[in-house]
Amino acid sequence: MPEAEQVKFVLRLPAGLHKKIKRRARSNNTSMNKEITNILNDSFSSSTTAKVLNDLVERLEKKKVI
Repeated sequence: MPEAEQVKFVLRLPAGLHKKIKRRARSNNTSMNKEITNILNDSFSSSTTAKVLNDLVERLEKKKVI
């Protein structure tokens, strides 16, 4: 599927944040641009947080922790 129209955007980051994103992108085997895009997309998805919490609760219930 072709990518949606893309817009170039210049962003200034503190050095420490740049380093964190660079490390995370490397560990996910992706570019910094794609990593930032993924982080932003996830931040706009309210269901992402709910899904993570629900999955965690299910795992804890299976282990009879809660």
